[in-house]
Amino acid sequence: MPDGMKLGPPTLRVKNLDEAVAFYQNDLGFQVNIKHREADDGLEVLELGFKNHDGAILTLKHDPNAKTTSRNFAGLYHYAVLVPDRRSLASTYLAIGNSGATYEGFADHTVSESLYLHDVERNGIEIYADRPKNTWPRFIELMKRAGSDDIRKFLSLNKPLDFSSLLGELSMEERNNPSHFPSGARIGHIHLRVTDLERSVKFYHERLGLDIIGNLPEIGAAFLSVGGYHHHIGLNTWHSLGGNPHEEGEAGLENFKIIVPDKSAQRSLASRFPDSPEESGELSIAGPDGIRIVIESASEP
Repeated sequence: MPDGMKLGPPTLRVKNLDEAVAFYQNDLGFQVNIKHREADDGLEVLELGFKNHDGAILTLKHDPNAKTTSRNFAGLYHYAVLVPDRRSLASTYLAIGNSGATYEGFADHTVSESLYLHDVERNGIEIYADRPKNTWPRFIELMKRAGSDDIRKFLSLNKPLDFSSLLGELSMEERNNPSHFPSGARIGHIHLRVTDLERSVKFYHERLGLDIIGNLPEIGAAFLSVGGYHHHIGLNTWHSLGGNPHEEGEAGLENFKIIVPDKSAQRSLASRFPDSPEESGELSIAGPDGIRIVIESASEP
C-alpha cells in the first residue's frame, strides 16, 4: 500500500434518513452537498461535508428496509474525523456540546486527543486531533512490542482528556461562540468490529499491504497503517469475537473508502483481487467479514 494512501468518506446505510440528516446537520454541523440515487438499487444517497471546505466526510444511503444487526455483528466500531489542530478540536467539542448531543467518552491517547459519541442509529464516531509526530515514538514502540508487561505500559499511555488544557486553546470570545470544525476535517482512520482478529490482521497486512503497528491479541485489538501513521485501520473483537459477519443490506457500515495516489497503485491492488469488481473507476473488495472496501485513485499517473 503506497504511503500516499488516504481514507475517503465511509458510507452508512441508514433506516431513517430525516433523523440521521437532522443529527449530522444540527449536532455535528455537517451539510448536504450532493444528492443522487443509486443506479443499481434506486436508493437515495447523500454526501455530507462542511461549508467552505471541499470533499465529502460521510455518505448516507437511505434504506428504510435495512436489516437490523445482531448484538455481535461485524462492521463499524467507529469512523474517526481528524481535525487539523487542538484549537479546532476545542471549538468542535463546545459546539457539539451546545447542540445537545451526548458525548460517551473522552481520551488522551498520547498520540492524539479524542471525543467519542454515536449518531442516532448507533454508528460510532470519534473526533480527534493528532499530537505532533515527534511525540509518537514511545506509544508506537510499546504497541509494536506487545507482550503482557508492555501491554500494561502501553495502556498506561491512555489517559483522561485534559479539558482545561484543551479549552486553553480558545479565546473567551471563541469559547462563547464556538463553531463546528472551524478549519475543516477529513477521515483519519476507521475502526472495525471483526469476528477473528488473526484472520483480519492477515488480510489487511498481507493482502491489502498495510503495516502492522500493533497486534495486541491480549486485549483483542490490532492497528495497521502506512507511512508510519499511528493507525489508519483499527480492528477489535471486543463485542464481536466469533460473531456474525456483515451481510449485504444491513444497517450500519456499507463500505469504507481507500484512496491511492494514482491508477498504477490501484491496478497493483486490483491484481491481488482478480475476482473483485471494478466499476466507474472504483475497485470493490470484500474483507474476511464481508465488510466492503472501495479503492479509488486520486489522479491519473
